[in-house]
Amino acid sequence: MKFLEIQNTESTGSDNGVFLAPVNPSSFKVGHQIKYNGDGEDGGEEAQGQTVTNLKYKGKPPQTISFELILDNTGVLDNGGASVDDQIENFKAACYYYQGDKHEPPRVNIRWKGKNLMDYNGTAYEARIKSFTINYLLFSKDGDPLRAKINAAFLGSMDPKTEAENRGDSSPDLTHVITVKAGDTLPALCEKIYGKRQMFHEVAKANNLLSFRYIEPGTDLFFPPIK
Repeated sequence: MKFLEIQNTESTGSDNGVFLAPVNPSSFKVGHQIKYNGDGEDGGEEAQGQTVTNLKYKGKPPQTISFELILDNTGVLDNGGASVDDQIENFKAACYYYQGDKHEPPRVNIRWKGKNLMDYNGTAYEARIKSFTINYLLFSKDGDPLRAKINAAFLGSMDPKTEAENRGDSSPDLTHVITVKAGDTLPALCEKIYGKRQMFHEVAKANNLLSFRYIEPGTDLFFPPIK
C-alpha cells in the first residue's frame, strides 16, 4: 500500500471501513514507555535514606502513534472528487464513531506501505483512536471547506491471547495460552500453571468448554491470570 491506510478491522460495510490518506504525512511519531514500581509515577514512596530506588518492572503502557493528515479538494490532490467533508466522514467512520453492536469505537490497523505501524517484537497488533483535531484552512466562496488538516493520535491495543503468546511468561498471575497435546488433561494443565488442579472449573468456563474430560489435541486454551 503506497499511502497510509486506517482500516476498521470490525467493519462489515461496503467500503470495508477503510480511510486511505490522499497524501502521506510528512512525519509521524511513535512513542514507547515502560513503567516501574518506584519510578515516581506510581504514587509509591522510596524507603527513608535510600540513595537509589530499586526499580521493579510493572508493565508497558500502550504504544502511541500520532501524525498529521492533509485533506484537499482544490484540485491539487487526486482524491476522486471527494469533498473535504466527505473525507473527514470517511476518517471518522474508519476509527471514531461508536459501534452499537460492540458498545465501543472500532479497533483499527494502521498501515504504511503494507507494514502495520503497531508492532511489538515482530508481532503486529491493532490500535484505537485516542484523540484528533481538525484544522480547516481554506474555504470556497460559498463557505465549503477546501482544505483541512487532521492531527490524530492512536493507542496500541493487543488482545489477551496475542499478548500472552508474544510474552511467553510462566507465572500463574499472568495470562497463558496453551495448545493442547495428546494426553493432556485440563486438571493436569491447571496443576502445571497454577499449582492447583481444582482450577479446571474456572478454565473450562473461561473457554466455554462443554466438557473438561476430553479436549481435542490442537485446541488453544486460554488460562486467565489469578491473584
